[in-house]
Amino acid sequence: SNYLRHACVAAVFGQTLFAHGAVDARTAGYVPDDSTRFCLPAAPQAGRMVDSVSEWVDALNGLLERGLADHAARPEWDAERATRGGEVLLALQNRDAMWGRSIVSNSYADGGCITTESAARVREAALADAEARADPSAFAAVASDPLDAGVAAWLIRG
Repeated sequence: SNYLRHACVAAVFGQTLFAHGAVDARTAGYVPDDSTRFCLPAAPQAGRMVDSVSEWVDALNGLLERGLADHAARPEWDAERATRGGEVLLALQNRDAMWGRSIVSNSYADGGCITTESAARVREAALADAEARADPSAFAAVASDPLDAGVAAWLIRG
């Protein structure tokens, strides 16, 4: 846990944003609620959108700090084995729990060339399928778009 106390979910150095996973149309500006559970939800869990990259980075790193404090206060499962402290951090790294909005595990590719028209068709079909099925596990097949102009514009605005 000492390592995590010094970690960041995201960081900006100069004009460069560092994050473990893909910054895409689903993750850019999205901050999960502290009450987010590590589960297979029937619908998207609560969260909020923020406007700027700096506000987003600060909010995600604040979530990490609060999640670690929650875990320190409640490290064990409750009597019903329903929840435990820091559960939001378990959820944060899981595409299913985050309904396809994990800044940690969303990725641009699982292999292959990611910028071809074929890759775009596969990406769009997988996203449409995940949304149509209303099944959070379907997001495992979704790759993020590395050429998303909306995300690029958001990043440039800072």
